[in-house]
Amino acid sequence: MLAGVAGKSRLQGGVGIWGWEEHGKESMLAKLSSPFREFGLFAGLVYAVGRLLQRVSTHLRLYFYELLVQPIPDEPLLPPKLARTLEIRQLREDDPEIAVMPARPEIKKSRFKQNAICLGAFQHEAFVGHIWFCLHAYEEDEVRCTFVLPEGNQAVFDFDLYLFPEHRMGLGFVGIWNGANEFLRSRGVKFSFSRLTRFNLASRRAHESLGARRVARMFVLQAWQVELMVATVAPYVHLSLGKSNRVQVRLRSNACFSEPRRQPLVDSPAG
Repeated sequence: MLAGVAGKSRLQGGVGIWGWEEHGKESMLAKLSSPFREFGLFAGLVYAVGRLLQRVSTHLRLYFYELLVQPIPDEPLLPPKLARTLEIRQLREDDPEIAVMPARPEIKKSRFKQNAICLGAFQHEAFVGHIWFCLHAYEEDEVRCTFVLPEGNQAVFDFDLYLFPEHRMGLGFVGIWNGANEFLRSRGVKFSFSRLTRFNLASRRAHESLGARRVARMFVLQAWQVELMVATVAPYVHLSLGKSNRVQVRLRSNACFSEPRRQPLVDSPAG
């Protein structure tokens, strides 16, 4: 009887171990295949390599960027009644809202040094989010790259659109762009370029909903002080050996395109 109990116990223990191993294998396979299912084969491979490099050393990083351009439409994105719920105004360097932005202080200071424009969004006087623009060139703060805009003052470079977490369920993204478009349209701007990480699918979809399309791809490998850039836009390949050596990527005017007038993204409420 004791032997029977012991034998039953060993059998149950064996089933438990094999069951755990099978579950562990399935979990590991799901984890390994997740980037490929989410980003596709090529982008998933880049993502996996990037994560592996970060595990090897914190001084190794692999960035995969997409450059987008989107039109500044003639028509507003929101009907007037909804647009009035969000106030957009330009922020100066000494405004208190600048201090509560999540970017590091030295990054915000460098943005104003390159004459970047910051628009803040306010709802009932509460600061809900912001967006930044550069008018002639944008000095990227993540890698050593300067994006040079086409001549003619009809394009800007937008970056760091941010909504505070407690305001992300409303019309924040569309509302900020609605106000930003009005600000840019009044200054004769027709297009806005932006740089997105390939793996930020939510941001990519949001920009595409506003008519954005991809015009280039960039890969940047950081290894301590060295940066290697490979891109689908000139100069295509660049090796930077130090902080003073920045690559200039000239955005082409023929990347801009005429776009039919867009309908408001949100229907006007009844009444």
